[in-house]
Amino acid sequence: MNAVPVRGWCPGALRPMESGDGLIVRLRICGGIVPVALAGDIARWSRRYGNGQLDLSSRGNLQLRGISRDRLPELHAALRERDLLDTSAAGEAVRNVIASPLAGLDPNAVLDIRPVTRDLEQCLTSDATLHALPGKFGFAIDDGGSLSLGDVPSDIRFVACRTVDGPAFDIRLAGAASSRLGPCRPNELVQVAGRLARAFLRLRTGQEAGIRRMRDLVAAQGAEAVAREAGLVHVHAPMSERLLDPAAFLGIHTLDSAAFVGMGLPFGRMTAEDFSSVQSAAAANGAREIRLTPWRAILMPVPSIAAVQALSTGLPTGRFIVDPRDPRCRIAACPGAPSCAQGTTPMQSDAAVLMAELAHAPGSGIVLHISGCAKGCSHPRPAALTLVGRNGRYDLIHNGVASDPPALPGLTISQATEHVRHLLNGDTA
Repeated sequence: MNAVPVRGWCPGALRPMESGDGLIVRLRICGGIVPVALAGDIARWSRRYGNGQLDLSSRGNLQLRGISRDRLPELHAALRERDLLDTSAAGEAVRNVIASPLAGLDPNAVLDIRPVTRDLEQCLTSDATLHALPGKFGFAIDDGGSLSLGDVPSDIRFVACRTVDGPAFDIRLAGAASSRLGPCRPNELVQVAGRLARAFLRLRTGQEAGIRRMRDLVAAQGAEAVAREAGLVHVHAPMSERLLDPAAFLGIHTLDSAAFVGMGLPFGRMTAEDFSSVQSAAAANGAREIRLTPWRAILMPVPSIAAVQALSTGLPTGRFIVDPRDPRCRIAACPGAPSCAQGTTPMQSDAAVLMAELAHAPGSGIVLHISGCAKGCSHPRPAALTLVGRNGRYDLIHNGVASDPPALPGLTISQATEHVRHLLNGDTA
């Protein structure tokens, strides 16, 4: 297995992370809901305090890159003025909640999850006991609507469902696909989430190094033990996930009389100028918010079909992915060198070279993952093909993640491209 330093935490605003191009400041925006005016501010902050590059993480958080340490206090002051700065780094670190991107807008949703999302984030921030959770421990709240979070990794997942007594949530633990907990009522969600989080902390006492996520605890002690510790009912009932086509939300879509445009960010990155253009077009067509997603895409809801048509003509579409057939939908790539201190290979330019090989790849979703190191930040799930950069060359992994042993080590970009071409064509060579 490839050795790689494990930081055990993700960057925040109060605790930024040093990278190859300066500090990374991550904005955890509640529910991924960005008011249009705030989007303009974020674009300006990126230019003023950073290098004008923005990332959208797999948890739907915006990252400002290239922030200099001497400008960080000014950025903090701007964030505080917009109520985007937490009261403590510990509280910020555990405020990891992913919510359905169309919350409150989707006519197919079971209920509006925005209130419980805000309440859960507030609980995680204010309850010091929960600050002991690992930095990557996360929650998902799925409203049961059109854009399922079934493929989004989380430690504790709440999935809205309809019952004879009204809306409720089924509860699922990572690593326990054949069981569920609950259901719980919407007004119980925050309390139940807290009970499960505290059960996790108690049951892993003395084993913190080996049990870092809920799936580790479930593997060691079982989902029933976690449920019992949290005072919840455990049911052996395999539940099929509602999996979302990875490109289903791209382009124009209707929401009854309203609509939205879905735009993917190539490799999860955009410039401040791109974001500013999106903000201007959204504001000009009646959009009040921009929604961030955990699929490295943004959604722009507008009040009418006519508005969405006008919006789509005013966007810098060449810089975004709006066609589900775009080969950029099939590839995940991290910033690589020199942007990332862990990277030794120029991932973004090499990803562009490999793009042509993916135009006719069968199936859907990510087929090729290009990672600058064995951490695999840009795609933590298995991919059909994974290329891991190592000292300017690549290790090729079949049907695995970046930390798995390679099938072919030390490939040049030309050799890697040839192998990718053969494998996608079904050849064994």
